[in-house]
Amino acid sequence: MLMSNDWKKYLAIVAPISIAAISLGVWVPELRQLVLLFFYSIPANSFVPVPHELGMIYFGQYCAPSLVALVAAAGTVMVCFIDYQAINFAFGLKHLKRVKESEVYRGAIQYFLKAPFISLVIAAAAPFIPFYLFRVLSPTAGYPLQKYMLAIFIGRLPRYYVFALMGATLDLPNLTMAIVLILGTCWLLYRRVSRHLVGVARGEEEMEVVEVVEAVEGVATQTEETVTV
Repeated sequence: MLMSNDWKKYLAIVAPISIAAISLGVWVPELRQLVLLFFYSIPANSFVPVPHELGMIYFGQYCAPSLVALVAAAGTVMVCFIDYQAINFAFGLKHLKRVKESEVYRGAIQYFLKAPFISLVIAAAAPFIPFYLFRVLSPTAGYPLQKYMLAIFIGRLPRYYVFALMGATLDLPNLTMAIVLILGTCWLLYRRVSRHLVGVARGEEEMEVVEVVEAVEGVATQTEETVTV
Protein backbone atom coordinates (compact mmCIF):
# COMPACT_ATOMS: atom_id res chain seq x y z
CA MET A 1 0.00 0.00 0.00
CA LEU A 2 1.40 3.36 -1.06
CA MET A 3 1.95 6.07 1.53
CA SER A 4 -0.27 9.13 1.10
CA ASN A 5 1.19 12.58 0.45
CA ASP A 6 -0.01 13.77 3.87
CA TRP A 7 1.95 11.01 5.60
CA LYS A 8 5.01 11.75 3.47
CA LYS A 9 4.88 15.43 4.47
CA TYR A 10 4.37 14.51 8.12
CA LEU A 11 7.29 12.10 8.19
CA ALA A 12 9.48 14.60 6.32
CA ILE A 13 8.96 17.00 9.23
CA VAL A 14 8.86 14.55 12.14
CA ALA A 15 11.85 12.40 11.17
CA PRO A 16 14.52 15.16 11.22
CA ILE A 17 13.01 16.66 14.40
CA SER A 18 13.13 13.27 16.12
CA ILE A 19 16.70 12.61 14.95
CA ALA A 20 17.77 16.06 16.17
CA ALA A 21 16.08 15.48 19.54
CA ILE A 22 17.72 12.08 20.00
CA SER A 23 21.10 13.55 19.03
CA LEU A 24 20.69 16.28 21.63
CA GLY A 25 19.83 13.69 24.25
CA VAL A 26 22.93 11.65 23.39
CA TRP A 27 25.45 14.48 23.12
CA VAL A 28 24.09 17.01 25.62
CA PRO A 29 23.38 15.27 28.95
CA GLU A 30 21.80 18.43 30.40
CA LEU A 31 18.98 18.17 27.85
CA ARG A 32 18.19 14.47 28.25
CA GLN A 33 15.27 15.11 30.61
CA LEU A 34 13.69 17.50 28.10
CA VAL A 35 14.24 15.07 25.23
CA LEU A 36 12.61 12.32 27.28
CA LEU A 37 9.72 14.68 28.07
CA PHE A 38 9.28 15.46 24.37
CA PHE A 39 8.91 11.80 23.43
CA TYR A 40 6.82 11.08 26.53
CA SER A 41 4.35 13.80 25.50
CA ILE A 42 3.60 12.14 22.17
CA PRO A 43 1.90 8.94 23.45
CA ALA A 44 0.62 10.77 26.55
CA ASN A 45 -1.57 12.94 24.32
CA SER A 46 -2.80 10.22 22.00
CA PHE A 47 -5.40 7.57 22.77
CA VAL A 48 -2.80 5.73 24.87
CA PRO A 49 -3.93 6.14 28.51
CA VAL A 50 -0.76 7.78 29.86
CA PRO A 51 -1.32 10.49 32.52
CA HIS A 52 0.48 13.56 31.19
CA GLU A 53 -0.30 15.70 34.26
CA LEU A 54 1.82 13.46 36.48
CA GLY A 55 4.54 13.60 33.85
CA MET A 56 4.55 17.41 33.97
CA ILE A 57 4.83 17.32 37.77
CA TYR A 58 7.73 14.88 37.57
CA PHE A 59 9.72 16.79 34.94
CA GLY A 60 8.96 20.08 36.71
CA GLN A 61 11.16 18.87 39.56
CA TYR A 62 14.21 18.76 37.26
CA CYS A 63 13.61 21.45 34.61
CA ALA A 64 12.26 24.99 34.49
CA PRO A 65 8.43 24.90 34.33
CA SER A 66 8.37 27.19 31.28
CA LEU A 67 10.69 24.81 29.39
CA VAL A 68 8.64 21.81 30.47
CA ALA A 69 5.48 23.47 29.16
CA LEU A 70 7.03 24.43 25.81
CA VAL A 71 8.65 21.05 25.16
CA ALA A 72 5.56 19.10 26.21
CA ALA A 73 3.30 21.32 24.08
CA ALA A 74 5.61 20.74 21.10
CA GLY A 75 5.38 16.98 21.63
CA THR A 76 1.60 17.26 21.88
CA VAL A 77 1.42 19.03 18.51
CA MET A 78 3.44 16.20 16.95
CA VAL A 79 0.65 13.72 17.63
CA CYS A 80 -2.20 15.91 16.31
CA PHE A 81 -1.73 14.66 12.74
CA ILE A 82 -1.87 11.03 13.89
CA ASP A 83 -5.05 11.85 15.81
CA TYR A 84 -6.67 13.17 12.66
CA GLN A 85 -5.69 10.17 10.56
CA ALA A 86 -6.63 7.60 13.21
CA ILE A 87 -10.01 9.15 13.98
CA ASN A 88 -11.00 9.54 10.34
CA PHE A 89 -10.04 5.90 9.79
CA ALA A 90 -11.75 4.54 12.88
CA PHE A 91 -14.85 6.75 13.08
CA GLY A 92 -17.01 3.99 11.66
CA LEU A 93 -16.06 1.61 14.46
CA LYS A 94 -18.60 0.73 17.11
CA HIS A 95 -17.08 2.53 20.11
CA LEU A 96 -16.61 5.77 18.19
CA LYS A 97 -20.14 5.52 16.84
CA ARG A 98 -21.33 5.42 20.44
CA VAL A 99 -19.41 8.63 21.12
CA LYS A 100 -20.96 10.29 18.07
CA GLU A 101 -24.46 9.26 19.09
CA SER A 102 -24.11 10.36 22.72
CA GLU A 103 -25.90 13.44 24.02
CA VAL A 104 -22.66 14.79 25.51
CA TYR A 105 -21.14 14.74 22.01
CA ARG A 106 -24.16 16.49 20.50
CA GLY A 107 -23.96 19.16 23.18
CA ALA A 108 -20.25 19.71 22.48
CA ILE A 109 -21.08 20.14 18.80
CA GLN A 110 -23.16 23.22 19.65
CA TYR A 111 -20.13 24.97 21.15
CA PHE A 112 -17.80 23.75 18.44
CA LEU A 113 -20.03 25.08 15.64
CA LYS A 114 -20.29 28.49 17.34
CA ALA A 115 -16.58 28.97 18.02
CA PRO A 116 -14.39 25.99 17.09
CA PHE A 117 -10.97 27.53 17.78
CA ILE A 118 -11.83 28.92 21.22
CA SER A 119 -13.71 25.73 22.13
CA LEU A 120 -10.59 23.71 21.35
CA VAL A 121 -8.32 26.05 23.34
CA ILE A 122 -10.58 25.92 26.41
CA ALA A 123 -11.06 22.14 26.17
CA ALA A 124 -7.29 21.62 25.84
CA ALA A 125 -6.56 23.88 28.80
CA ALA A 126 -9.22 22.73 31.27
CA PRO A 127 -8.71 19.22 32.71
CA PHE A 128 -12.39 18.97 33.66
CA ILE A 129 -13.72 19.29 30.09
CA PRO A 130 -14.07 15.97 28.22
CA PHE A 131 -11.42 16.71 25.58
CA TYR A 132 -11.93 13.41 23.76
CA LEU A 133 -15.17 14.86 22.36
CA PHE A 134 -13.32 17.68 20.61
CA ARG A 135 -10.55 15.30 19.54
CA VAL A 136 -13.23 13.35 17.66
CA LEU A 137 -15.18 16.42 16.55
CA SER A 138 -12.36 18.30 14.84
CA PRO A 139 -11.30 15.83 12.14
CA THR A 140 -14.79 14.49 11.50
CA ALA A 141 -16.10 18.05 11.05
CA GLY A 142 -13.32 18.83 8.57
CA TYR A 143 -11.71 21.46 10.82
CA PRO A 144 -8.29 22.48 9.40
CA LEU A 145 -5.44 20.52 10.96
CA GLN A 146 -3.19 23.61 11.26
CA LYS A 147 -5.80 25.49 13.31
CA TYR A 148 -6.39 22.41 15.46
CA MET A 149 -2.67 22.11 16.19
CA LEU A 150 -2.39 25.80 17.07
CA ALA A 151 -5.42 25.65 19.37
CA ILE A 152 -4.06 22.58 21.16
CA PHE A 153 -0.63 24.18 21.58
CA ILE A 154 -2.13 27.37 23.05
CA GLY A 155 -4.49 25.46 25.33
CA ARG A 156 -2.00 22.90 26.63
CA LEU A 157 0.78 25.42 27.33
CA PRO A 158 -0.68 27.02 30.51
CA ARG A 159 -2.03 23.67 31.69
CA TYR A 160 1.39 22.05 31.45
CA TYR A 161 3.03 25.06 33.08
CA VAL A 162 0.77 24.91 36.14
CA PHE A 163 1.47 21.21 36.73
CA ALA A 164 5.20 21.64 36.12
CA LEU A 165 5.20 24.57 38.56
CA MET A 166 3.57 22.35 41.16
CA GLY A 167 6.37 19.83 40.75
CA ALA A 168 8.99 22.57 41.03
CA THR A 169 7.63 24.34 44.10
CA LEU A 170 5.68 21.88 46.30
CA ASP A 171 7.13 19.29 48.63
CA LEU A 172 5.66 15.78 48.68
CA PRO A 173 2.99 16.26 51.40
CA ASN A 174 1.69 19.51 49.87
CA LEU A 175 1.94 18.06 46.37
CA THR A 176 -0.13 15.05 47.42
CA MET A 177 -2.76 17.30 48.99
CA ALA A 178 -2.84 19.51 45.90
CA ILE A 179 -3.26 16.52 43.57
CA VAL A 180 -6.10 15.08 45.66
CA LEU A 181 -7.83 18.48 45.76
CA ILE A 182 -7.42 18.98 42.01
CA LEU A 183 -8.67 15.47 41.21
CA GLY A 184 -11.73 15.93 43.40
CA THR A 185 -12.52 19.36 41.96
CA CYS A 186 -12.00 18.19 38.37
CA TRP A 187 -14.24 15.17 38.94
CA LEU A 188 -17.07 17.37 40.21
CA LEU A 189 -16.62 19.91 37.41
CA TYR A 190 -16.36 17.13 34.81
CA ARG A 191 -19.73 15.77 35.91
CA ARG A 192 -21.23 19.29 35.83
CA VAL A 193 -19.86 20.01 32.35
CA SER A 194 -21.09 16.64 31.06
CA ARG A 195 -24.58 17.29 32.46
CA HIS A 196 -24.55 20.76 30.93
CA LEU A 197 -23.62 19.38 27.50
CA VAL A 198 -26.42 16.82 27.75
CA GLY A 199 -28.81 19.64 28.70
CA VAL A 200 -27.69 21.70 25.71
CA ALA A 201 -28.21 18.70 23.41
CA ARG A 202 -31.74 18.22 24.77
CA GLY A 203 -32.55 21.92 24.62
CA GLU A 204 -33.00 22.04 28.38
CA GLU A 205 -30.05 24.38 29.00
CA GLU A 206 -28.73 27.35 27.08
CA MET A 207 -25.14 27.64 25.97
CA GLU A 208 -23.12 29.69 28.46
CA VAL A 209 -21.01 32.77 27.68
CA VAL A 210 -21.80 32.36 23.97
CA GLU A 211 -21.43 36.08 23.24
CA VAL A 212 -18.00 36.22 24.87
CA VAL A 213 -16.81 33.08 23.09
CA GLU A 214 -18.03 34.33 19.73
CA ALA A 215 -16.36 37.71 20.26
CA VAL A 216 -13.03 36.11 21.15
CA GLU A 217 -13.35 33.74 18.21
CA GLY A 218 -13.89 36.74 15.93
CA VAL A 219 -10.76 38.45 17.27
CA ALA A 220 -8.76 35.23 16.83
CA THR A 221 -9.97 34.89 13.25
CA GLN A 222 -9.10 38.50 12.44
CA THR A 223 -5.65 38.10 13.97
CA GLU A 224 -5.05 34.94 11.98
CA GLU A 225 -6.11 36.62 8.75
CA THR A 226 -3.81 39.58 9.47
CA VAL A 227 -0.85 37.27 10.11
CA THR A 228 -1.63 35.32 6.94
CA VAL A 229 -1.69 38.51 4.87
